[in-house]
Amino acid sequence: MSQRTTVTELPRHLHQFMADVARLVYPARCEYINRLLVGEKERLIIKEIQPKYGINKRQANGIRIEAKASIKSANECRQEHIKKIKDQIKSTKSWLKKQQKKIKTIPVACDLRTRRSCRQNKKFAIHNKKRRLYLLENKLDHLKDAPLKVKIGQKKTQYLTVGSKDESFGNQIAQYDGSKIIFRVPYALEAKYGKYIHAPLSFPYKPEWIEDAIKHNRALTYRIYAKNLRWFIACSTEVPEPEKISYSRYYGCMGIDINPNVIGYARIDRDGNLREKGQIKFNLHSKSQNQQLAILHNVCLKIVNLCVKNKCPLVVEKLDFTAKKAQMREKGTATCRMLSNFSYGKITELLTQKAQNVGVEIIFVSPAYSSLMGLVKYLKLYGMSSDTAAALVLARRAMRLSERVPLQVAYPIMTMGKHVWNAWHTLNKKLNKQLCLRRHSYFSLSNRELEVMLEDEFLAIAKKGFSHKRKRASRIR
Repeated sequence: MSQRTTVTELPRHLHQFMADVARLVYPARCEYINRLLVGEKERLIIKEIQPKYGINKRQANGIRIEAKASIKSANECRQEHIKKIKDQIKSTKSWLKKQQKKIKTIPVACDLRTRRSCRQNKKFAIHNKKRRLYLLENKLDHLKDAPLKVKIGQKKTQYLTVGSKDESFGNQIAQYDGSKIIFRVPYALEAKYGKYIHAPLSFPYKPEWIEDAIKHNRALTYRIYAKNLRWFIACSTEVPEPEKISYSRYYGCMGIDINPNVIGYARIDRDGNLREKGQIKFNLHSKSQNQQLAILHNVCLKIVNLCVKNKCPLVVEKLDFTAKKAQMREKGTATCRMLSNFSYGKITELLTQKAQNVGVEIIFVSPAYSSLMGLVKYLKLYGMSSDTAAALVLARRAMRLSERVPLQVAYPIMTMGKHVWNAWHTLNKKLNKQLCLRRHSYFSLSNRELEVMLEDEFLAIAKKGFSHKRKRASRIR
């Protein structure tokens, strides 16, 4: 069972009633949160709030759930904030350490126009960075010791009624029978609106979810909120999972590699061989939030439709950019723009929703060395781009297929008794830091050429180590 929500607009003659109820409930919610933060017992708070604000037990239960959810959200946000500040402090200290070493090599010569040397500019930058470090450390100490504050925002335009499976039509306060909805009026407003108020209502999107929930006695929770001078009602209920249409992962998978402006996909068969590949390009730069969301919806829909067509599960890499986004202040402009536009969390959320709606299994795997494996093994073999090659590796990883280092490359780097990722780690360091190969060079570079380059580099290091030992032995003599 999964939670699903459908939304529609409330009739106009209910707008004033909902505004009055929201204004009535708002101070009760604030008092409930404040008393919970002090440490009072929930049973005592509920007992005193009901007669004070003129609400019944079920309406007070909705306030209780909203208050506890707000406190939980505030706690989670504080922990995320503390983690982000710790990452920023770590990044700032690393930058200071590098720049303080680098300042010694900067020439003293100055600019004739500004009369300031490069060394002075660097010292000024280091001074400002130290000030920022001091502020971050003070902020971290304050967050660890300060009492929790819960901000619920403009909740005077929101009202929640929580349902139960033991109640008729899944909810005691708001009952929807398919054609109209009946609200139980709070005690404090009965003189103005009477005991009950009703209006015709229909949900244009997925009404069968509500009909099925009423038929099988499942709870229906309604959230009424105002937006752009209009009132809407959102109905949430549990919906059975659709029938699974994708085969087992061992019959083949569809892997995707998510990048800021392109998503590469690759489909493999039961033997791990490539059957289909491609790219879906999109541009989120200089787009509004609604435009970005519409673009991502279309991209995710194309990917899920490919899985439905081939009846295969979807494989996605599990990434976390929290630490990298905390270090953006010390990075270049291009890197900051790339990280800001990279909506990985939103893409994975949309993919998960759309895959669940149609019955496609979604599998999350580790992204470790997937790009390197695709470059070395599959880029030239299949004539792929780097993202589609990485998607191929991710799909094979979901099928528990091993990616070993090619034999021509393995000799200079392999260590007996180590995990295969240890060899990929060593190869990654040699290719990136010592040989400095670019991605497009893997199309023209044969395995034999790569083997020769690695062997030359390995022999040079060994020769350097042997001469160093020889000099040391001569000094001892």
